[in-house]
Amino acid sequence: MLEFEDKTCFGCGENNEHGLKLKLRFDSDTKTAYGEYTAHQKLEGPPNIIHAGIIAALLDETMMTVNKYIETVTMTGELTIRYLQPAFINEALYIRGWYVKRNKRVIENRAEIENEMGKIVARAKGKYLEVDDFPQPE
Repeated sequence: MLEFEDKTCFGCGENNEHGLKLKLRFDSDTKTAYGEYTAHQKLEGPPNIIHAGIIAALLDETMMTVNKYIETVTMTGELTIRYLQPAFINEALYIRGWYVKRNKRVIENRAEIENEMGKIVARAKGKYLEVDDFPQPE
């Protein structure tokens, strides 16, 4: 796994008080990242429903975690999400993301979020651009 200081990342940073603090595990045999997440009221969109942007961030973070574990530094190039049903505030969600393929410097991954009833609430596919290092402002 790649190691770098990422304590303030919105998705996974443990020191970001406004972030998601998503904790994921990784199965190296299947190249799958997975975890559980429960959203609090401040992440609400419509009443009692998690904002669609938060669902997008959870899916993207999960797919980025796959890249981190396969030792590749990437930036999100394309993210396509299909929202299938509402994900509710204070409901346990189960997230998994997996590696699909690599084409030169582009990695393709997939991810999905399942609710407590075992129904998929959202699916995503992402294309991630391999970079030598994270770009910084000049």
